[in-house]
Amino acid sequence: METIAISKPIKMDGPHNFRDLGGYPAGKGKIRRGCFFRSDGLTGLSQADRDWMMQRGITCVLDLRSKREMENTPDSLTPEFDYHAISMSDRMNDKEDGSEFPDCLSDLYIRILNTHKHEFYTVVKTLVERKGKPAVFHCAVGKDRTGVTAMLLLLLAGVPEEIILQDYAVSEKNMKETFHMQKELLKKAGWNVPDLLFESPAGEMERTIHYLKQTWGSAENYLKECGVNDSDIEILKSYLVETE
Repeated sequence: METIAISKPIKMDGPHNFRDLGGYPAGKGKIRRGCFFRSDGLTGLSQADRDWMMQRGITCVLDLRSKREMENTPDSLTPEFDYHAISMSDRMNDKEDGSEFPDCLSDLYIRILNTHKHEFYTVVKTLVERKGKPAVFHCAVGKDRTGVTAMLLLLLAGVPEEIILQDYAVSEKNMKETFHMQKELLKKAGWNVPDLLFESPAGEMERTIHYLKQTWGSAENYLKECGVNDSDIEILKSYLVETE
């Protein structure tokens, strides 16, 4: 495979992992640029950040965090934004003491696939209803719940698995400074947090994709299991992929 440039984070005052999924090869075309964005938390958005988003039509926000996270650190949005709370638990951030950690990230991602089918249905319906207009989906750091969502969209669109893995893995580098600060704060709070929470090894997403294919055969079949109909799947594909 030819070397593909992995999406770099857009320089913003708040988020550090706000990226355009556009440009990746997908079947007979490419993922449409300027339409589908992934990000870490939007709590720290500045006015300049919001202005930048508004100018590019990125006014639809899909917040994948748990209800507790949303309440404690709400997204810094103004009424011009179309906000959708699509709550997914990551087993950690919705715990008061952070006591429940997965043995490995792929276990967490597989659990997300198995327990949040309704939420993934809602994600697809929301994107379809946007009719190709820009949207951003995010969680707390933009690698776990966001990573699984990005994987499903890219796999559905026909992006090669190797690129999906690289797009996932780069979050660890993008969030390096933030992760370092989080580690220090958690240590001071007395939490013994495993390093894996601050990593995004490609192998973890590779195992998740393997499970997805073993269990449902494809991202398309998985989304159908979530309740998405054939028509919406084809519509979403047409929004995702720009044919050459």
